[in-house]
Amino acid sequence: MVDFFAAPLSPVARLLLRAGLMAGPVVLWMLTNDMPPWGDEEHFLLTVRLFGNGLSRELLRTYPEMSGPLTFAAFSVWGHIAGFDTPALRLLAPLIASVTALLWYETLRRAGGDTRGVALALLVVLLNPYFVGLSVFVFTDMPALLGMSLLGLGVVTGRPLVVCAGLIVATLARQYLVFLAPALVTAEIAGRWSRGRVSIGPLSIAAVVGLLPLGVMVLLWGGHLAPDNAWRPVYLSEGLRFDLHALTLYLALPAIYLAPLLAVQARRPPARVVAVSTLLAALAMMFPVQPSVAQTREGSHTVGFADRFLSATMPASVVDVFFAVMVLAGGVVIGTRLVRDLRTWRAEPSSLTAAAVFPWLAALSFLLVMPFSYMPWEKYGLPLLMLIAWSTSQHPSAPPSTLQHLSAPFSTSQHPSAPFSTLQHL
Repeated sequence: MVDFFAAPLSPVARLLLRAGLMAGPVVLWMLTNDMPPWGDEEHFLLTVRLFGNGLSRELLRTYPEMSGPLTFAAFSVWGHIAGFDTPALRLLAPLIASVTALLWYETLRRAGGDTRGVALALLVVLLNPYFVGLSVFVFTDMPALLGMSLLGLGVVTGRPLVVCAGLIVATLARQYLVFLAPALVTAEIAGRWSRGRVSIGPLSIAAVVGLLPLGVMVLLWGGHLAPDNAWRPVYLSEGLRFDLHALTLYLALPAIYLAPLLAVQARRPPARVVAVSTLLAALAMMFPVQPSVAQTREGSHTVGFADRFLSATMPASVVDVFFAVMVLAGGVVIGTRLVRDLRTWRAEPSSLTAAAVFPWLAALSFLLVMPFSYMPWEKYGLPLLMLIAWSTSQHPSAPPSTLQHLSAPFSTSQHPSAPFSTLQHL
């Protein structure tokens, strides 16, 4: 396991990986472009065509969706170039997915080095069935992940403008990605505090500025987080509440969808990590995974691929136990890694940087924000999976000096005057 995580990728492997990231989504599009609309894609396509008729203030105020307007505006611009038929509109999806994958790989590579561990952390996310589907169909999620990937690259390179651009893209595509902003502000304050400076830094300012466009949209929507349309009162009828059933779902997802990455990182856990994970598993049994009122009103009785498969093959009580066990397993492995990182930062405060602590804080922020959503869904856990993969993509037992050695060639904090070259490897 040590050799696996620490071993660098060969130049040929790096080249093949980048080629796969660029070509893979396009090949998938070629195989799927004639398929009928998949799920919500049907009404997303209608909204894209509606935007294609012309953008106006009234349209931005009342368009018939719950997501931000950026995806529909971007695909409508593409439609004027390539055409508004379904295969032509879908062609933009793999292009966005390829750029997203490359940016996310660059983020992980700069944070953890060109190692097999980083490659595994990348692949368990990109081969996720939701990521694959979002790479070829017209959905709002991939542009949001593009923004998150851009923000992540801005964090690891210390580039405020990139952070700001990423947050604008992410939140105008899917509003719930606002959870990234408080995590980034807290991460930068923690990093500066470890160096004896308690103050707001440029990344924090970028995070605040990056939320302004969404703030303008919220004002246009009359203070609400979604457009003024017929769907809003239907979906938001439950009001604002923290759904513990949704929390169970998101706590279980890493052990389900990141299993290969977490399996190779399993170590003997501290007793307190086992205790906390056991309490979370007990909470999961008390509040099992289930759809929200809005989902059941639509006829949905499961919350994603895994839940649907399990519910079709096992009794409900066994499904509940399965999710609780996943909460326990994920909590033990991820918690052990977090404790190890905390010990590293305590022993060597200089290793506590904004880039090092941000994915952990962003994952926590996700878990505090997403249970307020009116619709828990496995697909919405993709940002959490990406953040956990980022947090754990370095060698789990390497000492601080080793981690610094791995990331030194890519760290702008050690080379503040180095020119920004975000796309140099794309």
